[in-house]
Amino acid sequence: MAIKAVLTVFGVVFWPLLLGVFIWSISMQVDPRDVLRVRRFLEWIAALVKGVGHLLLGMCLWVYRQTLGGAYLRRSRRRTAQHLVWARRGFGQDASRLFPVSRQVRTVLRSWHQAVPLAAVAYIVKAYFLLLVLLNLGGLVDSVTRWSSRTWAESEHAPVPWWVPGGGLWGPARQVAETGEAPGIIVTIVASFRAFGEAIWGKAAQYLPALAAPEGRPAEAVTAMAGLVLVLVLLLALRAVMGVLGRRPGPSREGHRRNPGFVDPLPRWWWLWSLLSLRPGVASRTRPVAVLVDCLARVGSARRYYQSVTQTRSTLYVPRVDLSGAERVVWSAWKVRHGPVRGALRRDYRKHAAEVVGAIRRLEARQNIDDNTGQVFEEMARVLVTIAERYASGNTLALLDPTDVDGVEPAVDREWVRLVILGVAMTGAAIAAGLSELSAAGSTQIVAVVGAIAWVLLYRDRLSPGDVLDVMRGQSRK
Repeated sequence: MAIKAVLTVFGVVFWPLLLGVFIWSISMQVDPRDVLRVRRFLEWIAALVKGVGHLLLGMCLWVYRQTLGGAYLRRSRRRTAQHLVWARRGFGQDASRLFPVSRQVRTVLRSWHQAVPLAAVAYIVKAYFLLLVLLNLGGLVDSVTRWSSRTWAESEHAPVPWWVPGGGLWGPARQVAETGEAPGIIVTIVASFRAFGEAIWGKAAQYLPALAAPEGRPAEAVTAMAGLVLVLVLLLALRAVMGVLGRRPGPSREGHRRNPGFVDPLPRWWWLWSLLSLRPGVASRTRPVAVLVDCLARVGSARRYYQSVTQTRSTLYVPRVDLSGAERVVWSAWKVRHGPVRGALRRDYRKHAAEVVGAIRRLEARQNIDDNTGQVFEEMARVLVTIAERYASGNTLALLDPTDVDGVEPAVDREWVRLVILGVAMTGAAIAAGLSELSAAGSTQIVAVVGAIAWVLLYRDRLSPGDVLDVMRGQSRK
């Protein structure tokens, strides 16, 4: 009964909000100067639906705050304090000097503890659906392959509209086989594109060879040059049209009132990245601080163990700290913290991230170079604290001072090469299994085995399965 009540409330809240978003998206495409006042009517309906959604959401938030909200917030604050006490314990009396906790770091860490339980639910649900897609990948590829092959075969003998080459207006009508059944809309579209392709290929094969010897075929050479110029003009015209169609109307009056001066843009294909991202929302933006705090905890433990070991044993037992987690969050800190970044600034962000990762790797290598390893641990703590504070403050283009990265060899991000090879291997295995006579279960097993073998050969022990998302964000552990 409780689950049924929750689903009912979810449906009451979800469908009005979905209707409001749909109406809003339509109203944004309507000319605001239309004389029929269509946009004003749609905006009024969208405002009404939005008001109902805000009312229901406010009621849910009031019930939540009166029941579980206060206890949840108190628990997140307590977990944040415990996390920091645990992380600073290894530094002992030097914690205030080596690991100072600023207000920004504490706030971001508290937000992370508040968002993690809710993000874990979304993580499990999304991972479940992605796992279903992965397990049925062979069947899906087989269905898509068979459907595309059948559609392509039917388009070969399907009639085309009159405005398509071979449809009557452009010359003799295309000879088709009469089957007595009208083809579907998809088959007609594929046949139209196929007719255009055949016509363009025929013209290119007729006139382009004349460019190799224009003195022998001057008329055809001039025709080929004119055709190339017209194609270029057509591409430029299509680019201009796509640019005009891609522009959205400016922000509304309410948007200017709430956020004057600018409107937060959305990155290209943001919906696809949000669908594939297993760490959504606030949990994704605050996670780098939590990872850096955990790295600081390892540094403090290694420093305390080093001080105790050097007094009783040989330096053979001196510990080493792995900073690969800090490297991965630095690679994508600017993407996670700021969202979309203009192309002119991406090079600066990537360059600075490579320099910071190079400084981290140099510190990690100094554990095996310097005689005083304890001093290296203190330098590690200072660098990690600086990165955490700068990230929490939003200074992702100054995670370290210029003196810290002076003379450092920038790291190189080649992780995308391994990711492309892995994707090509799994896609090829899926296509081969789909074209074979194996069942869906056998195709799935083949794809899984090929993916596992490719994973072992490409990554081995350099990357755990939980870090695939980090790789997709552009992070590297060379």
